[in-house]
Amino acid sequence: MSYFTANDGTKLFYQETGTGPDLVLVHGFGCTSQYFQKNVPVLSQHFHVVVPDLRGHGKSNIVKSGARLSRLAADVHELIQYLDLHNVTLLGWSMGVSVTWSYWDLFHGDRLAKFVFVDEPAADLETETQHTGGPTYNEMMQFSNALITDFKPQMDQFVSRLMTDKNLDVSDLITDSQQSNPEFLSALFINNVMNDWSDTIPTITLPSLVFCGKKSFLSWRLVKQVADTLPDSQFELFENVGHMLFYEEEARFDQTLITFVEK
Repeated sequence: MSYFTANDGTKLFYQETGTGPDLVLVHGFGCTSQYFQKNVPVLSQHFHVVVPDLRGHGKSNIVKSGARLSRLAADVHELIQYLDLHNVTLLGWSMGVSVTWSYWDLFHGDRLAKFVFVDEPAADLETETQHTGGPTYNEMMQFSNALITDFKPQMDQFVSRLMTDKNLDVSDLITDSQQSNPEFLSALFINNVMNDWSDTIPTITLPSLVFCGKKSFLSWRLVKQVADTLPDSQFELFENVGHMLFYEEEARFDQTLITFVEK
């Protein structure tokens, strides 16, 4: 197992495999590097793949501070520097997309060549609710509090909700997510949902690939708005799956990603 130490002394776990152009995969809220377990074997035949557990998550669960997207983005930047990566394709999924937007906001395109954004709208909580009838602020606060008081059942429900096919066995992913730090996740959840990246996205000049699952609990139209706002983007809509499209339709996802990175 590989770890590096961030500049505040926090030990952070990462997986590393394959050779070729550098590809960094950033998981979503409450998840871990293991969520990409179906993709890494194929992607590592083409790329040098690095997949961290974000602080407070998985094997990077021992934390005292830093439950902010900006700190997570700084961790990713430090990892890229630590491994001396260059011309990186930086992929984020769900909250991991917001981490990549924060990376751009803080470090611009330092050491990056391309972005990949998987199923994340730019809109803030209020706009998401207006467009989709989604969760209200009070409901978000209730979930944040429940992460502390009732962590394992909450994570069980949370992970199960990510899948379109409810017959899939995701017990290994649930177990992995339950390694994470409840207090940290509770604070990070609120930090994440209160951000709006609408002013940042139009400034991203790197080639970008935007994936979207039409059956996601997030509005696919808002995700498409991300692609429409980017100066140089490609949009890929997966009609039959939702938020974890890379897990449920991994072959199509992997091939689309490989083609984008290699072109």
